[in-house]
Amino acid sequence: MNSVKKVFLSFILLSSSFIVPLKAGGSDKPCLKRDEFISVFLDFPYHNRFIRESIDIVNYVRDRKLSQVHVKITRHHSGSAGSNYVISLIGRQRFDGMNNEITFWAPGTNSDDQTRRGLLERIKLGLAPYIANTSLNDQITVNISEDLVAAPAQEVEDPWRNWVFEIYGGANYYEESTKSRFNSRWGFYADKVSEKWKVRIRPYFNINTSSFESDDETVENENYRHGFYGYMIRSLGDHWSAGLFVKMLSSTFHNMDFNVETTPGVEYSFFPYSEATERAITLVYRVGMARNYYMETTIFGQDRETLLQQSLDLSFNFEQPWGSVRAGLEGSHYFHDFDANRLELFSRFNLRLVKGLSLSFGGNLDLVNDLLTIPAEEASLEEILLQSRAQATSYQIYTTVGVAYRFGSSFSNVINTRF
Repeated sequence: MNSVKKVFLSFILLSSSFIVPLKAGGSDKPCLKRDEFISVFLDFPYHNRFIRESIDIVNYVRDRKLSQVHVKITRHHSGSAGSNYVISLIGRQRFDGMNNEITFWAPGTNSDDQTRRGLLERIKLGLAPYIANTSLNDQITVNISEDLVAAPAQEVEDPWRNWVFEIYGGANYYEESTKSRFNSRWGFYADKVSEKWKVRIRPYFNINTSSFESDDETVENENYRHGFYGYMIRSLGDHWSAGLFVKMLSSTFHNMDFNVETTPGVEYSFFPYSEATERAITLVYRVGMARNYYMETTIFGQDRETLLQQSLDLSFNFEQPWGSVRAGLEGSHYFHDFDANRLELFSRFNLRLVKGLSLSFGGNLDLVNDLLTIPAEEASLEEILLQSRAQATSYQIYTTVGVAYRFGSSFSNVINTRF
């Protein structure tokens, strides 16, 4: 037994001679102490693990109140053209008041890897001023391409003139012994985004079929929704913009053989558009005309009609270190009958209350009095169960609530991808 113990102890000592130098940093590189690192809170869902793995000279913490630098990213889609990421670095504790903002444009042709590496480089750039104010500043070097500095200023020639196009399509099929379902969709995007103009052209097509078998019968259903959506918006300064919106629709669900609608509108932003990534309050007024051709006579005895409508939309959007708030209120009515109206209210809140505790809640409330396209003939049981056409209702309500509390270690530096 003593000989076994001696062999076992010898094995441990031999293993330690290899393990200890590795943990202590046996290479020629300087061994940095974790307590010298700045504490960083990553406040975004995009490529979080990749960023933490790639930038390992900071301490990542699980709560913004524990951080010295709060890194927040908001993403703004520009249709199929791509996405614009705004990286906000907010100084806390010793860096209070030391804030910075960096933007990164990811074209729609980017792969996920290209996008995450682009974000990584800009986050590194944003963290550099904070690390430069620590004892680790001698570990930072900044390289600027000489070719970039020496290159003469010139306009970038774009043969596409900011236009981006996308063709898409897809389908899925599901089958069991007594039922089957087929869904398909396809369409086309054309987008133009510039400082002055925002334009979209989008035709789309959807076909859905389903079949259910019982002991004595087979229920089959086929519906489609084809349409067009487009707009042309012109910037009129830091607070104003105007646009024209065009819609077309042919849908079995909406009892619409064909519909065309043109709606001009104007928007006022209470804050400059340049601050929209952090705070925005906008008021939008639209007035438009629609020409409808129905598949079946409506509950108001109409086979076709021309409608005039106006709407007013007030919306709020705040992205702050304490959380985010999105809310809006929209009212609309038809001119031929003011009782044919609609009021929509929506809200989304995500609040960080105290250390580790966050609350999210939201809801939609629609008071509906403008369903003019409902067929006069009552829906069959099959149509109700299959939800193949719109049903009359006076309101719609949707609510959601959630709470989360995180506690334990303040640090989240370790990445483990096993399994």
